[in-house]
Amino acid sequence: MSNIAFDESGDDSDLQLQRSTPHKGQTIVIPTSEVTFPETYEMAIISVPSNVCNPGPIGLFSLCIGCCVLIAADMGWTSSTVLARAPWLFWIPGVSQILAGVLELFANNVFGSFAFVIYGGLWCGLSWTYVHLAYVDMDDPHEELKHFGWICVGFLIFSLILLLASLQLNKTFPLILVSISIALISLIFHVFFGTSSIPTGIFLFLVAVFAYYTGYAIILNTYFQKQVLNVGKPLYSWADKLQKKLEKNQDMETI
Repeated sequence: MSNIAFDESGDDSDLQLQRSTPHKGQTIVIPTSEVTFPETYEMAIISVPSNVCNPGPIGLFSLCIGCCVLIAADMGWTSSTVLARAPWLFWIPGVSQILAGVLELFANNVFGSFAFVIYGGLWCGLSWTYVHLAYVDMDDPHEELKHFGWICVGFLIFSLILLLASLQLNKTFPLILVSISIALISLIFHVFFGTSSIPTGIFLFLVAVFAYYTGYAIILNTYFQKQVLNVGKPLYSWADKLQKKLEKNQDMETI
């Protein structure tokens, strides 16, 4: 249940709904003009989903492990077969990220759930592509993989859309998504034109570094209830710009 507090300090009082979390309460202010009051305050009981911890670090650390698996192969540091990489790509960045995305739904985080579930699907699909390469005899494996190149084009567009949304979160998420986007571009050239995979490995390394930092920042800042690691302020706030534009229009109408 929610703890409900009423502020009757004036005509423009607001109804404050406080949802308790294991560490710190979150307050949502709703204008009284949008609230229909019951006959008694005791009847104003609002049900909310069960509290869940922040699943962001699960998805971010899973992303790091997946990047580490691919970095070793792209940089030529290992001679392991594609079949040896498949289970690590399927269970850690694949299934774990999808699980983190589902948990983000319960935490009411649309951005996190959207990103983790879709990217988790990419990792699962990549792992099964590796299995296909290992067990199916193909006359021209390069031609067979071109469909994967077009899949990467689709995920590149998805990453750029997420990049725009991440600009109003903090500074580390845009860095992650920029690195992912450039890694996908390099991978697309590798699949279609046979270019070197080393640039892909370099940018996947940057993805892993930024994701590790962001994941640890979430854990430490949440645990200690203060800023231990700085993730930076939003680079651009769409909501603030829209609010200022609306206020400007209202002022013009008043004049």
